[in-house]
Amino acid sequence: MNFIWAKTLGAFVRWLFKGCRTKLKDEIEGNLDSSWAGDYDIESYIVGFITIGLVMTIINYTFF
Repeated sequence: MNFIWAKTLGAFVRWLFKGCRTKLKDEIEGNLDSSWAGDYDIESYIVGFITIGLVMTIINYTFF
């Protein structure tokens, strides 16, 4: 379950970084070519995992 959330969040963040020029559906389904990890789903997972870590760190420092 966590893999799916992290991959979807990573695909959304990558879509935002690309300036919304690609289709969000292609980003989520991994229909685009990978650039650095060999598989687009793995790249989205890594970006999502980093994003979750950054958000949790910001929340931790803000409220605690």
